Amino acid sequence: MKKTEEDGWWRFLAMCLKAKSLNELDALFQLMFTLSERAEIGVREEIFRTLIEGKKTQREIAKDLKTSIANVSRGSNCLKVAKPDLRRFFQDS
Repeated sequence: MKKTEEDGWWRFLAMCLKAKSLNELDALFQLMFTLSERAEIGVREEIFRTLIEGKKTQREIAKDLKTSIANVSRGSNCLKVAKPDLRRFFQDS
């Protein structure tokens, strides 16, 4: 990421931390993300959650979520390099 993009990302994360409720965070995300982007984030969350459960194959996950196997594979590859603390954080959320 370029310096200005990175700065913008960190400012956005700081803004998210200032949200005092789910409704406030939802309003911010509705402003910042398109409906399609929010849907993609939701699918990605489901991919991670299902992969962590470990009960379905990647192909089953792709079929169930009506997404490409490539999306599921990318999620799987991300989880392979995720620190154990991050995996636990995700599981506990």
